[in-house]
This record gives sequence, C-alpha cells and structure tokens, in this order.
Amino acid sequence: MFRKTGVRLVSRPQSLTSRPAVPTRSHQRENSRSVPVAVFDLDGTLVDTAPDLWASLNHCLVEVGLPPTTLELVRPHAGHGAKVMLQHAYTHAGHPLSEQEADGQLARFLAYYEAHIADASAPFPGVVEAMERLRSAGYRLAVCTNKTERLSRLLLDTLGLSDRFAAICGADTFARRKPDPVHLLGTIERAGAAREEAIMIGDTATDTDAAVAARVPSILVDFGYAPDERARRTADAVIETYDDLDADLCDRLIERHGRD
Repeated sequence: MFRKTGVRLVSRPQSLTSRPAVPTRSHQRENSRSVPVAVFDLDGTLVDTAPDLWASLNHCLVEVGLPPTTLELVRPHAGHGAKVMLQHAYTHAGHPLSEQEADGQLARFLAYYEAHIADASAPFPGVVEAMERLRSAGYRLAVCTNKTERLSRLLLDTLGLSDRFAAICGADTFARRKPDPVHLLGTIERAGAAREEAIMIGDTATDTDAAVAARVPSILVDFGYAPDERARRTADAVIETYDDLDADLCDRLIERHGRD
C-alpha cells in the first residue's frame, strides 16, 4: 500500500500516478449519460448501530436469567446479523443456543430491536457531510446491507437519512445476499447506475468480497466493526475517517479499476 493523506490505497500493477494525465471522470460524465453510484453498507459503515443491538441482546439474556454482555464483546459481531450475535452472546454466557431456542430468542431480539432501533444508534462522524460531497459531485447513493430491507428502511427513516438514497436493498431484497455479487449488482441496478460507474464502501470482508465478485472497486472504513486482514487485502483503499471520502478518491478508484 501507499499513503495519500488519510487514505491507504492498495497497490495494483499500475499506480494511479504512473500514467499520463487524462480527462477526469467527472469531465467525461458531463459529455455522457453515465451516472456514478456510491454504495454503502449500513451497520458499522453508515450508522453505529452496536449500542441498540447490544441492548437488544441484553434484553434476551436477562429474560432467561443470564448475565448481560458488554458492548466491547458485541461490537465485532454487530455487522454479522442477529443470529450470529445471539450465538456468540449465549455461548460467552456459557449457554450455547439449541436450534429450537435460537428461533425463540431471535424473535424476541427482533421485536425488541424494532421497538428501539434508534435509541442510541447514530451516523458515524462525518458520514453525512461525505455523502453530501458525493451528491454535489453527481454521485447517486445507495445502501446494500445484510440487515433486512424493512429494518434498514425503518432505521434510516428514523434517522432522517432515507431520502438521500436512490436504492435501499437488504438481505431479503434479492435471492441472495452479500458476499454474493447478486446483492450488490442488484443494488447498483436499482439505483439506476452501471457496474462500471459504481464503488462499494463497507467495513468487513463481506463487503469487499462482494465488490470483488461484482468487479467493483471498494473502500474499507477503518473504524467499522470488523475491518480484518482479509478486508484490508481485498479493498482498493482504506480510509481512517469520513473526511477522507470524496468524489476525487472514488473517481480515481473507478478509473483504475476499469484499467486493471
């Protein structure tokens, strides 16, 4: 990797600075009908949902007489879905869930979570400003998340963010979900864009693997829930804060990806 301000760009066979200057993608788009789209993951990327997921887990644990867990234990699994979080929490409490128990606890978790979906959840610092920078540069925005579409829309509605997105696609929107490329490609299509003008922004290998499978460049947010080594290796760039996300970075990654 090499560093440019707060962005770590993954080295490719030809670097962004190794070719002669060419017209920028924004200039090229002025003379075409192409529309770029920035596709965001939700939990751990757009919104810090871990506090409300944690509260929902503790509601379930206390109901069956188990000790509550800690936010530090929940956060690494917060983007992996309710079933995974429940299994980890119950196993850590010394009570691994049977399949029959898991169904009942999942229903309890989801009912509580829906009623408290944004008690403490909030957009990550700087993300709203970053989205506005992208929109001002002509980008459409979309959400591709493994949260169900209904809960995703409820969360974004409650936070007043829904109207910024051309598409909001959840785990149940299509036949398959991330890291299957069907999910990401379907989201891009619903946003009215093409794969060649898209970029994925997420916090886990689920996001970067989906991008690789869909042949779309990706940006990993370093402050998310599970930016592990695989995610760092498969992402095209890693950002430390949303101050680092702008149309120039997205344009250059899309351009480089088209050349590779």
